[in-house]
Parts: sequence; C-alpha cells; structure tokens
Amino acid sequence: MRRKQPKANMADQPDSPGAQPENAQAALRLRTFLKGVVYHDNRSVSIDCTVRDLSDSGARLEFPTRVGVPDLIELDIPQRHRTYTARVMRREPCEIGVAFEDQRSSEPRRTSDTQLAERVQKLETEIAAMGRLLKQLKAKVFPNDGEAQ
Repeated sequence: MRRKQPKANMADQPDSPGAQPENAQAALRLRTFLKGVVYHDNRSVSIDCTVRDLSDSGARLEFPTRVGVPDLIELDIPQRHRTYTARVMRREPCEIGVAFEDQRSSEPRRTSDTQLAERVQKLETEIAAMGRLLKQLKAKVFPNDGEAQ
C-alpha cells in the first residue's frame, strides 16, 4: 500500500503557526471511502462526511460543503461499528484531518472478530466439559445424593 504524500502548503513550513511535528503522519493511513458522522456540542449537532483515509491514530474527513466544526469532535463510522473522540489537527474548506484522542495502537489486538468468536466457543466447550467432570466427581463422592432428591 502506498502512503499518502502530504500536500505542500504553508502548514508544512517549520515557522508557520499550523506546523505539525515531523511524525504527525507516521501511522500508515489506509485509503477508504466510508460514511462517517461528525458529532459535536454533546451530540446535538451531526454532520455527514466521508472518511477518506483512516489509521489507528487519525483520519481525513471530507465534507460536501464548507463546514465549521470545533477542535474536539466525535467521529462515528457505522460500517466499522466504532466511534472515536478526535481532535482537529488540520483544516481546509471542505476537509479536516483529525487525530484520535484515545490512541491504543501500541496495545496488542486480535486480528478479527472471528478470532474472538472462536475463543469464546472454545471456552464454552471447556466450561461444559468441566461441568460434566464435576457431575461425575459428585456422583463418586456422594453416591446417594441422587436418591435423596
């Protein structure tokens, strides 16, 4: 996959007020075309957007018209079943770049929900086997318990 090359603009100049650290786009961003919804003002305002690039640390959001959003927003991506708290790092007339506030990219992650479902199934099987073993042990230790009931 190719990394998005940053556009040359005034924010790329070290002396400009909008300059960002060199590693601001260090995370690999995947090109996407996902529906997103930006929320702000305690979710009283919602704005539809298109998530054009996405990484563990941030995203590039595109809007059909000029929008004004505060520095701190919530980004909901329904297709991914995820909502992120994000800080606006870059602004253009119909586009913003955001950094996710809750970065957990250093934590180990499962590769998919399928792996989680397989683990749950394995644990349920083990619990059922332990229940059967417990029943057998009770029958050996308390052989007359079943007759008293």
